[in-house]
Amino acid sequence: MTVPANTQSQHNPNLARHVGHHDLALPGAGDLLHGTVLRPPDMRWNGHAYCGPVLQHIQVDPARHVPGVVDIVIRHNFVAVIASQPSQAAHARAQIQAQWRNAEPQRNAQLPNAGQSDATPPPAAPSTTLSYTWVNTPDDAPVWAIARHTSTGLTIWASTGRANQLRAEIASLCGLPAEQITLVANGLPGEGYDTAVDAALLAFGRGKPVRVQHDTTAAPTKITLELQADRTPASQYIERANIANARRPSVAALLCGVEHQYAGTIAQSNALYGIPVSQQSAGNAYSIGPANDTPTAASVFARESFFDELCALQNHDPVQARLDTITDPSGKALIESVAQQAGWFDQPQPGAGKGFACAQIIDNEQDPPQTVWSAWVAEVAVSGNAIDITRLTVGHTASSLASASDTDKIENQVRDTARGLLGAPDTFDQWADANANTAGALTLPEVSVVPQQSAVGTPLAWHPNAQLPAAAAIANAIYKATGTRIRQAPFSANSLLSSTETTENKRNKRWAYGLLGGIAAGAAGLVLTALPLRGAIAPVAVDTSIYSAAAIERGRLVALAGDCMVCHTAEGGIENTGGRALDTPFGTVYTTNITPDPKTGIGNWSYAAFERAMREGIHRDGRHLYPVFPYTAFAKISDADMQSLYAYLMTREPVSATPPKTELAFPYNARPLMAGWNTLFHKNEVYQPDPTQSTLWNRGAYLVQGAGHCTACHSPRNSMGAEKSGAENFLAGGFADGWEAPALNALSKAPIAWTEDTLFDYLRTGYSSVHGVASGPMGPVVQNLAQLPEADVRAMAHYLAAINPPPASAEPSALTAAKLEEASRSNVGVMTLPGEALFEGACAVCHDAREGPPLFGARPSLALNTNLHSDHPDNVIQVLMHGIDDPTGQGLGYMPGFKDSLNDAQIRELIEYMRARFAPGKPQWQGLDDKISSIRQMHGH
Repeated sequence: MTVPANTQSQHNPNLARHVGHHDLALPGAGDLLHGTVLRPPDMRWNGHAYCGPVLQHIQVDPARHVPGVVDIVIRHNFVAVIASQPSQAAHARAQIQAQWRNAEPQRNAQLPNAGQSDATPPPAAPSTTLSYTWVNTPDDAPVWAIARHTSTGLTIWASTGRANQLRAEIASLCGLPAEQITLVANGLPGEGYDTAVDAALLAFGRGKPVRVQHDTTAAPTKITLELQADRTPASQYIERANIANARRPSVAALLCGVEHQYAGTIAQSNALYGIPVSQQSAGNAYSIGPANDTPTAASVFARESFFDELCALQNHDPVQARLDTITDPSGKALIESVAQQAGWFDQPQPGAGKGFACAQIIDNEQDPPQTVWSAWVAEVAVSGNAIDITRLTVGHTASSLASASDTDKIENQVRDTARGLLGAPDTFDQWADANANTAGALTLPEVSVVPQQSAVGTPLAWHPNAQLPAAAAIANAIYKATGTRIRQAPFSANSLLSSTETTENKRNKRWAYGLLGGIAAGAAGLVLTALPLRGAIAPVAVDTSIYSAAAIERGRLVALAGDCMVCHTAEGGIENTGGRALDTPFGTVYTTNITPDPKTGIGNWSYAAFERAMREGIHRDGRHLYPVFPYTAFAKISDADMQSLYAYLMTREPVSATPPKTELAFPYNARPLMAGWNTLFHKNEVYQPDPTQSTLWNRGAYLVQGAGHCTACHSPRNSMGAEKSGAENFLAGGFADGWEAPALNALSKAPIAWTEDTLFDYLRTGYSSVHGVASGPMGPVVQNLAQLPEADVRAMAHYLAAINPPPASAEPSALTAAKLEEASRSNVGVMTLPGEALFEGACAVCHDAREGPPLFGARPSLALNTNLHSDHPDNVIQVLMHGIDDPTGQGLGYMPGFKDSLNDAQIRELIEYMRARFAPGKPQWQGLDDKISSIRQMHGH
């Protein structure tokens, strides 16, 4: 049975009201176990069964030793971990050493009754082959499921639109009668089919409820279709797709070896305007994407765009060509009606274009199957570099009528469909929480709805499948208006703008404007930067009432990304009131008060003064700021983000506080000399996206290079305190506040290569099971990143991973980790070192797996710790001296400092032992005594 959790769920006919004797109260957090699943790489199926990589060998002992692990579940190729906490389950999953081998190659997959014809392969003749892509962007909403198995049955709290199929599948996998399975809607908007089955499998026979959280950072799914016409005119089309046109079972069921009996779904006719279509997989099998991924929308977009392109090649009118080949009277009548109402054969105005697309959809999920014809005419107008959809004419006819709707409602649905295809611009400075309602700014097109013949005189009906031709109609209209084909949908605003210019024109414009603009801006900037004395900007009274809540929230995110409150808050002080001491090779610099207090803060700073400080390093009164304030990075922040940051800071609580004055020795106290430094080392330029890279990459680069100012710590500096130039020095490692900021490029000393996933874990939680715990100055950075939208942290991880990708021949990280751990355990040569006893007394209880479960939080592996493999001992000394008293996340635990309990000689002996045992391939550090003595004098973090 299925039980609704809210009033919205009650409208689903598959949701039953009878709850029987099951306890439907959601289990409390303290009662839950947590599960996570280890998926094979590159999962595939052939429309019936799993045919991707299969489990050849697995070693789970390292995972079982992780504290909190309850069980490791292995069923065919399904591997999962159950633990007391999510972090423990994730850590254990990373310790599993799984070797996968490719399954036996198969011939191209075929789906019965999925729209393919039985025609013979086309002859070797001149053909036309084009590829089209449809991008399904995953919902950012969290998706989770909880399952509990008792003597009375199995209860699953989940979200799905396929309740009957889900219940039947779980019943089959668990060997339970379907009536003993209760589905309770958890109220989440996402599709939780896979998560529900995972939770059910892990909870079955467990005695305690198990919660499974779906990975919400999944990349967009690209459904690629290749259409081929064997000759012109064509006698057969071949359609190859990477996603099966079938409702797949759960990933868990496929991995458990369940054979799937094909069930009909929504599909196109197996002919394209009277010509047979052979549907095939793009390779030997289909990719396994999200559970709700089906290529019907992609197939309509591809076929209708392809047919339009063939008509253009043959100089045929696309509407007349369809009318000449269609034999179905209802489809033919619909096309004629829509074309007539749209004035299809009227000559469009200059700079405008009309596009046509239609579809015959067979909904095999209905009983009996329902046929829906729909047709769209889209009209666009080009003005300068902008494209507007000016009019949409839509009609459809169905073999059985859907629910009646009023005309206004249908017109709004048509507009919503069009706007849904026109995403917001892919901008590098768009925050994940600031994307809402961007489509609402688009010009609303005129909508004409052609009524069905059978519905004349009655309220109009609207079928959801009637929207499928929209993307192709818009793309075909853009081609008519601009001569540019768009073969990927949904469209970004950037792709629409770019279609208004030819490649050559864009290249010429970019060169000309870039050169002239660069000369002008460079000359002006050089003159200003070189001035040793800058004028003051008059104080103002700031009216903060003009700032919207959205702008302030965006500014808060910029401040978090830029760690404003980290540097501008003294230890134990009030946030943003300054006073934190920053140690530099030139002396100690104290941070300033950036609250909106008019006397001691920035309360009387105009936006112009604020922007000048952020981009040029000039105080409101005209003083040069020292580059320990990373204006060299902040200059890359976009105007929108800079304005939002100003709005946020100016709306904080003003606090009167005067921090200590920075007093450097001569000549560093001569601030006018900074003008020359700026001329040599500073470029006041906003980040420019790389057009050859993805939006995700550019977003990450913008955050890393700009607000995040990662290079301020992680890049080496020259004798004048400037970051060294050159690609080889970018993120090549540096020092800040007495701590080493390790290299993130090819010079990284990490024993296991960083990946996007491990970087994401580390930046998001402060912990990676194969790298260690964030400490020192990185701790508060992670605490701020944890408050950013998850997509932004993912973008940073994506960009950083791209800087130093692991070699293709690299062995699995779990295998490397196991080898390093084993080497540290069996290194008998270190047992005679004097540091052995110190380690056993001070460190082993938390850091040695031979000592049983950890007593305090996580057990970071020292064999995998980058600090022990570094060329510099600074971080190891810092942590041993000062400990970790403010862990970045729950469950990581605290580490005591030994500054007051171990003398310098003991610290040295302990470090020499740890270096020899956990980094046996590295030479011993030199000059430890001096370094230990120096760091002992520093304040901790």
